[in-house]
Amino acid sequence: EPTHSILVIEDDPAHAEAMRRALSTVAHRYNVRVLESLNEARQALAEGAPDLVLADLHLADGISLELLPAPGEHARLPLLVLTSHGDERTAVAAIRAGALDYVVKSAETFRDLPRIIERALREWRLTVERSTTQRALEESVERFRVLFSAAPDAFFLFARGGQLLDCNVAAETMIGETRVELLGRSAETLGFPPGGGPEPQRLSLARAGAEPREVELRTSPVQLDGHPVWFVTVRDVSARVRSERAQRRLEEQLHQAAKMDAIGRLAGGIAHDFNNMLTAISGYAELLLYDEAPGSLRAPSLNEILNAARSASSLTSQLLAFSRKQLIEPLVLDLNAQVERNTRMLERLIGEDVALSFAPGAGPLRVKMDPNQLQQVLINLAVNARDAMPKGGQLRVRTDSAQVEAEERAARLGLASPEATPNEFVRLIVEDDGTGMSADTLARLFEPFFTTKERSRGTGLGLSIIYGIVKQNGGFIVVSSELGTGSRFEIYLPRVWDGVAEPSDPPAAQRGPRGNARVLLVEDEDAVRAVTTRFLEHAGYRVTAVSRGSEALAIVRARPRFDLLVTDVVLPEQNGRKVYEELRELLPALRVLYISGYDEDVIARHGVLDPSIHFLPKPFSQEQLARKVEEALR
Repeated sequence: EPTHSILVIEDDPAHAEAMRRALSTVAHRYNVRVLESLNEARQALAEGAPDLVLADLHLADGISLELLPAPGEHARLPLLVLTSHGDERTAVAAIRAGALDYVVKSAETFRDLPRIIERALREWRLTVERSTTQRALEESVERFRVLFSAAPDAFFLFARGGQLLDCNVAAETMIGETRVELLGRSAETLGFPPGGGPEPQRLSLARAGAEPREVELRTSPVQLDGHPVWFVTVRDVSARVRSERAQRRLEEQLHQAAKMDAIGRLAGGIAHDFNNMLTAISGYAELLLYDEAPGSLRAPSLNEILNAARSASSLTSQLLAFSRKQLIEPLVLDLNAQVERNTRMLERLIGEDVALSFAPGAGPLRVKMDPNQLQQVLINLAVNARDAMPKGGQLRVRTDSAQVEAEERAARLGLASPEATPNEFVRLIVEDDGTGMSADTLARLFEPFFTTKERSRGTGLGLSIIYGIVKQNGGFIVVSSELGTGSRFEIYLPRVWDGVAEPSDPPAAQRGPRGNARVLLVEDEDAVRAVTTRFLEHAGYRVTAVSRGSEALAIVRARPRFDLLVTDVVLPEQNGRKVYEELRELLPALRVLYISGYDEDVIARHGVLDPSIHFLPKPFSQEQLARKVEEALR
């Protein structure tokens, strides 16, 4: 079978016959087809491309060079041009047009035609291979260019001397300058350290007018056009770094929360037991004082015992607030009176180097919140201001009223509509002339566990607790501060018009019997049970005291004649609320007064006491107990 197909285009019959005879000697190698015109050739080429075309330059219907594809087209034609009258200029034009070769017809040419064809076929194979290789190279270069330009990572090519040779679009974006502006710059001026290697190198890359970026840099030596260069890959890992920092911060917060929870449980347990002991200590001191005659020599000593017990009770109250086991009882408060009442305590807290001043606004300025919560807000703000003024300074506190526009109320309170919110607020302003805060600190000010203090000096909970308390009471906080100019906290609380503020002083204590109701007392601590029994008996009540709920149930089943149950909340077998619920099935009219060092969410929901529940925290005085019993029986 012939291995190559040859298309001959010749309109001179004699020349066509001469070529046919010359090729007949190698007919086993070539399949030869002879045509006379360009039109016939075009039809043949449309049917299929031959391995080689031998064509006379000048034909009756045109020039054979017209068969060649236009410049720029990927299609090629293996054309060998034959002519009777050749000259150098025509030969050059034919080669430039894309012909393989240019051969002048002669008897010697026809005899040597098989060799000429073999040479042309070899040349064509080389041409095709070069073309294919070139096209593949161009495609590869184009793919590299596209990938280089569109890569999300920044690519830099540096000469061994350190000058930038090329970079991609991501590099322009990262540096903030165009490629033209960057070319020729040194690695050091772009913020890249000298040296480096394939291992990622973490650094912070600064850019004018923008936040520094955390990047990972890898450097690899490569060859470019036979010259050694440095290929530098820079990946922006700012998001990953932020995520890692957030993860570490979350882990630290989790660890801190677990620690605080453990400390809180310990504090709550200590406060509970301590309150039981204080109830017994202050109770027996009060009983002794009750029996003393006016002007007794022992009365001052007993009063000192009572004063010490009250101070210790204040300490346990702080422990309970810390452990979040303190019951919250919102009351209508006069803000001016409350701040004035806490002024002396705040002065002791901030020390002599800080001068405290209070300017009350025109009143009454009433709010509804737990007084202990308000005190906690004042304490935390004062401590925060004190720590911001290590060399002393001024702490200014003042109050006034403020009206807030609807849009601002909605934005501050995080509501879609401000319709249900009040437009008049009472404002508590606390200012200091301390070190102030940066914008970054202000942005994270109320984050739990965020603190700018040393680990040993701050937990990062103080301001977040203030934020929670204010939000819980329907208010919001506005903070303004700059480094070196001090800080200003404005706390907005809904103003209350109805209701009466709590009395500034409790009613005078009454001596002697207060009633004769039958009281069932359930208290597991022997000393507390004994002193509470004596308190109730002094007030004229008939008391039956037991240590467990099961004992109370047995007594009521046998003698169901009680008006009031006074029970500890936390009992060994079952809590005080369960005891009361079971007793009410036997005595539907039975009233209850709960007493406890802390609640454990038995009679309150998340520490907020229902107004219908009567509760007396330990330690308590005889007068406090008697007053609460009267309220419960009323």
